[in-house]
Amino acid sequence: MGERDVVRAGSQVCVKQRGGDLMRQAAIGLTGGLICVLGAFAAGREGGQAAMQPRHPALLTGADWVAYGPKEKDAYLSGFIAGAGAEQARALAALAGDSLDSSAVSSSAITRLTDGKQLRFSYAPSVYSAQIDDFYWWEDHRDVPIVDVLITINRQFRDR
Repeated sequence: MGERDVVRAGSQVCVKQRGGDLMRQAAIGLTGGLICVLGAFAAGREGGQAAMQPRHPALLTGADWVAYGPKEKDAYLSGFIAGAGAEQARALAALAGDSLDSSAVSSSAITRLTDGKQLRFSYAPSVYSAQIDDFYWWEDHRDVPIVDVLITINRQFRDR
């Protein structure tokens, strides 16, 4: 990894990277951050059998979902949508040969996708939450991973 300088300006923190593969480090940071967020919710929810079965955060199921409160569901979905947007921007930058350009995978890149109505997961967390709640209302669906449900719901929205 390269060396870093941290510069504070008021409430903002800027990290200047020297050397190293910036895209690789950014991707690792985003992936690690998403895993930490999802893991925190898996570990922090109240009791239930799902809490006793540690799984990768991307493999949480309906048993986990029904144990979440409204704030946990919103946070889970906000993290998922942010991670999906960051990955979409990264993939597009890689296809364009701009994977080393940090502005190609920044929040401005996600804003461009949003403004162009090209963001894959473009609906509010509350919209996805309502649909997921409906899906997991059926107890026989609770073994299906949340990520799979999100992908299916999003595809149904796009096909309308």
